[in-house]
Amino acid sequence: MDILLCFLNFLLILERGYAVRHRTNLVWSMSPLVNGRARIVGIEGDPNQWIPSGNVTVRHISAPHSAWQFRGLAFHYKHKMLYWSEKSKHRIQGLMLVNRSTSTQTIFTGTSKTIDGLAVDWVSNNLYSVDPKYNWIMMIALKENMTENTAVYKLVVKTDLDNPHGLAVHPQKGYLFWSDWGFYPKIEVSDLLGLNRRTIVSDNMLTPRGITIDYKEKLLYWVDSQKNTIESVQFNGNSRRIIVSHAGAKFFGVAVFEKYIFATEQLDGHLRIYDKNTGKGYINYQLGYIPYDIMMYDEESQAGNSSECDELNCDQICVNLPLSGPRCYCGDGYEMQEDQKTCEEAKLFLQPAHIYAIRDAICQYPANFGHMSLKNITLDKQCFIKTRKGFMALAYDGDQRTLFYSENVTKSISKVQLKRGEYTKSIIKGIGEVKGLAFDWMTKNLYWTDSKYQWIMVARPDGRFQKKLINENLVDPVGIVVHPKRGELYWSDPGRHVVEVSALNGGGRRNLVVTNIDHPNHLYLDFTSDVLYWADSGLNQVVSYDLDLDVTSVVYKHQSARFYGISLFQDYLVWTDQNDMNGIHIADIQTQNKVRGILHPQTGEALDVIAYDVINQPVLDVTCSDNNGYCDQLCLGLYNESYVCACGTGFQLDKDLQSCITGLARDNFVIAADSYQKQLYQVDLSTGDVHVIAPEIAHNRPIAVAFDPIRNMLYWTENDRAEGKVIQRVNVEGRSSEIIKALSEDSVVDGLALDHINRLLFYTDTGLDRIQVVSIDNYQICKTVVKDKLDEPRAIAIHPLKGKIFWSDWGNEPKIESANMDGTERRLFLSMSGIAWPNGLIIDYEDNVLYWVDAKQNTIESISIDGTDRRIVVHETDVHYFGITLVGNQLILSDWKSNSLKTINKSTRNGGSTQVKPIGPAAFSRLNGLTSYDSTSVIKGASGCTGVFTCDHICIPLPRLRFICACADGYQEQGSACIKTDPNATSIDARAKHNPKSSASSKYITYSNTGLSKGGVIAIAVVCVVAFIITIIAAMFLFTRWRSGRVRHERLVDSGNNQVDNFYRITFPDKHQESVSFDSGIDQYDQNQSS
Repeated sequence: MDILLCFLNFLLILERGYAVRHRTNLVWSMSPLVNGRARIVGIEGDPNQWIPSGNVTVRHISAPHSAWQFRGLAFHYKHKMLYWSEKSKHRIQGLMLVNRSTSTQTIFTGTSKTIDGLAVDWVSNNLYSVDPKYNWIMMIALKENMTENTAVYKLVVKTDLDNPHGLAVHPQKGYLFWSDWGFYPKIEVSDLLGLNRRTIVSDNMLTPRGITIDYKEKLLYWVDSQKNTIESVQFNGNSRRIIVSHAGAKFFGVAVFEKYIFATEQLDGHLRIYDKNTGKGYINYQLGYIPYDIMMYDEESQAGNSSECDELNCDQICVNLPLSGPRCYCGDGYEMQEDQKTCEEAKLFLQPAHIYAIRDAICQYPANFGHMSLKNITLDKQCFIKTRKGFMALAYDGDQRTLFYSENVTKSISKVQLKRGEYTKSIIKGIGEVKGLAFDWMTKNLYWTDSKYQWIMVARPDGRFQKKLINENLVDPVGIVVHPKRGELYWSDPGRHVVEVSALNGGGRRNLVVTNIDHPNHLYLDFTSDVLYWADSGLNQVVSYDLDLDVTSVVYKHQSARFYGISLFQDYLVWTDQNDMNGIHIADIQTQNKVRGILHPQTGEALDVIAYDVINQPVLDVTCSDNNGYCDQLCLGLYNESYVCACGTGFQLDKDLQSCITGLARDNFVIAADSYQKQLYQVDLSTGDVHVIAPEIAHNRPIAVAFDPIRNMLYWTENDRAEGKVIQRVNVEGRSSEIIKALSEDSVVDGLALDHINRLLFYTDTGLDRIQVVSIDNYQICKTVVKDKLDEPRAIAIHPLKGKIFWSDWGNEPKIESANMDGTERRLFLSMSGIAWPNGLIIDYEDNVLYWVDAKQNTIESISIDGTDRRIVVHETDVHYFGITLVGNQLILSDWKSNSLKTINKSTRNGGSTQVKPIGPAAFSRLNGLTSYDSTSVIKGASGCTGVFTCDHICIPLPRLRFICACADGYQEQGSACIKTDPNATSIDARAKHNPKSSASSKYITYSNTGLSKGGVIAIAVVCVVAFIITIIAAMFLFTRWRSGRVRHERLVDSGNNQVDNFYRITFPDKHQESVSFDSGIDQYDQNQSS
């Protein structure tokens, strides 16, 4: 029979006591057409009785106020629980159908507004929900006395969903079914964990909505709201048939009971009942409401029980799969312990999530922050790095769970694994203002824009092999994204009002043809659809650009928004705004409605934002993915799906176009330690070419350098506590290094000076406040020559022919001091009035003049070594000099401000910036100590130690051709022998005896014009009680230069949280701590939020 009832009449006469009860019911959710309250309605009893008779008992659950809207439905019969999704508060709730209870239980908060699919696995006690806006399927453990704060969930499906809608579960078979009416409509099935996923129906589908299971017949039913059909299919996809085709029906939900099919229809607000075998219509109820989901609340449809999972007693989630049986699992954010039952908080950060930088901190919110409950949420709790380092740009490696970020205060790029308890690590330093970062996850290359230096760079993810890609015609580069598959790099330049593209090597650069653009900021790239997005704060809009069609469109516009950082997640646009709207915001792209803004106008400055999700970094077929394209260093994609190999600073591409090599200048060069790029660079002063010395050696933090022209040896210091502090040396044409001196953890060696005539290496240790000397022919021998009244000793210079050392001290009383090379006759050489930071020192042996740099006064000064004729060579206004060396008549300087080498003629007086010229490329990051070699100006001569063969440990020259035999620390001279007095002192073998002659005969590589003439140096030393007489027939070997300077005006030591190279521990918010140290205002855009 076909009966038309105005079901609204039944609802008008319902009293409060007519609540849905725990027994067989046909239940559906519905909302009023205009005014009124949403309801969950049930027709109580066996449909086999009330359908033929037409006599129905109607009961309902009414929403407490008009803002509520019930959508999806599910139930757990044995628990007597009815579940629903509720639109206004973005939550899933439950109600026990006993004793007319009105006490709802909130299961989960943070869904979108359109949850229409819920299903209960009553064997494992889990609730599944499908979210068409976030495009995921979630499993929530149904625990006794659970609340939204204790709920445990697990995202079981979160890829390749477009608009999922209906949901059904078959626990005994281990099947989870869902419908998806997105671009490719289909019905899929997986196991109960979302695995073993497959499509069972995809042909001839338009808009599949609600689905349900006929457990007896082993059939799946669904409705198609655009085809106006009700259909069925076997679980394997066979025997598909159309049961009902009803023009204009617009079906939404479907349920089945024995021979009946129940369907809701929204256009006219109908509940329709059909025969599931013939499609015959029985009853059409006109509801007067808009119906949504529908189900049969019935015991027989939930056969079996949860006893096996109950006995297992899992800490969080139990899933009982048909083949493997019950097993414990942990929810997202937790990890299983060894007992395979207990779950502990996971160390790894959750994906997906939104991470954004606010200068003072880096913060995160869950992917569903637009709908999550903000109860007890503060910005302070959401921020996991709070060190106020000027955080600006963000990028990530989803596979390695690593976050990259720029720090404007420390001028560095750092990385940290997003794992609880991990430390951050600086990988690139000496940057300008990096506003944009991009990570190519296929080639593992990191790109960044630098608006201060107006260039775009690339490097490996550990900071090595930095290469400048673009440095012309840039004004203010900001956002940057990379497309590995297309081999393209995109960036914005608001200073020029353009968005540009090039190949990944910087070639083929061009502007995107866009007319409606004003102030483009950050970019986002959708790799699946090849659509580029950018934020335009000038036009108050976000724009999309189709890379294939070259077509732009406005995605979202808001007149009060000044879009800066942007990201997309599923159907939502996320952006940062500043000033009064400073914070993170989210809008629904499809509806064009703003969902929420989380504001903190008085705290930080919201800048870059990313959607941290490995799904956004899919595996792509790119040419560089196979063994880095067999490139030594950088593999960079090109437009035509090919690639080129490239090399970092100091390297050149070999003829094979894959290998990176470095040549070396034989003469007229300077060597610089770059502690940020972690390299020792040689700059050819004749050509300006840059080479890397001993590229196979991994550096940590090279600071001071010195060069030995006799043996072609380079000495340098490594001042990194984590990796060990040492003084090392390497033959510049060799491949392996040698540790000369292992330093203590508290040591900070800022200055080195090498005496190649007497085979001595002097160094300052500002950490231990001492000056020491090492025999470079037997480095077991080390002696402290100065240890008292040192404050912050830095650079050191020696004059081997005069037996003198000079050192700078930038402590409370800045000065330059001098002493004999054994530390005697120490005196204040030069006192500096006011605040001064004397750094590098170098001696001009030809003119007997000492030069130094002052990083505070921005000057280079000189003085004769007899203490007269002090003068200013040059004064600049915006520099930070550290190292200095001398080549011929030219002083060579390292400058931290410009990250470059500079030169000026040594005879200059009161010069200015125009007289200082750059040397080499602007490709360095933090140049520290310098040393140099020029075959025409190496010091030659003899000292008091020349020809002395009688010292047991070490010979130290003194002024006026005198010398002294000295013992290493921990030894004492007894007669002519050194006797060990400290049992902890280093044991010194027989080869320790100082023997310049035997040392001179050692095998070495010489440079042109560095060797003595055939006669060599014949030195005869006559040791008497009264005096020494030395005959010099020829000059001895030359000397390499000097170098000095190094470090910071703040010691380069680990100094707590203020240390630039310190690591910052990621801290999770204290769940029990309610104090707020960041402002946390909430700007809520959801409508009708009254409780």
